[in-house]
Amino acid sequence: MTAALNGAGVAFGTILIAGLAFAAAGALSMFFSSYLSSRSEREALRTDVQREKMEIETEPEEERAELEELLRKEGYGQKEIDVIMTKLMKNKDMWLREQLSRELRVHMEDLQSGSLGRASAAGLSFLLVALLVVTPYGFLTGFVQTLAVSVTLSVLALFCLGSRIFLRGHFKPLAGMESAVVGAAAAALLYGLGHLISAI
Repeated sequence: MTAALNGAGVAFGTILIAGLAFAAAGALSMFFSSYLSSRSEREALRTDVQREKMEIETEPEEERAELEELLRKEGYGQKEIDVIMTKLMKNKDMWLREQLSRELRVHMEDLQSGSLGRASAAGLSFLLVALLVVTPYGFLTGFVQTLAVSVTLSVLALFCLGSRIFLRGHFKPLAGMESAVVGAAAAALLYGLGHLISAI
């Protein structure tokens, strides 16, 4: 948005106010959408857990056959499968965990993950990126110089978020590059659009 206003030649004070308002509104939007999405996901997980739990109680042989087939596909031999199933049959909670993990790729720990924490992280991430983009308009003066600094900060922030560079063992540079390229392309498009509108 700031790139479009810059391209249109809008006063920096106006860009700063509009950018701050956009940052606040966007952060709140990200927070609530992430919270609702996470809550719906957890409800769906609870439904899966209850269904699998009921099937283990009412259709144990079918569930056992399904799990044995999944273990077989993962490369376990029949003797190993028999040992595993013998242990699981004695502990239905463990059996449920294995059934969910291998059949549905669902983990019980996912039910304990807080929707509020995930939503707060999403909202805060958006806010920080948006503030980085708008900050140069409070200190610099030239349109081109300010746009260059704003876009550079934005691209760097998008790369960091997209690549998960701050999460140990989860660094994905390609994903970060994709986010950065998309961000830079969007900024260029918005700048051009703002410049075009101002010329009409």
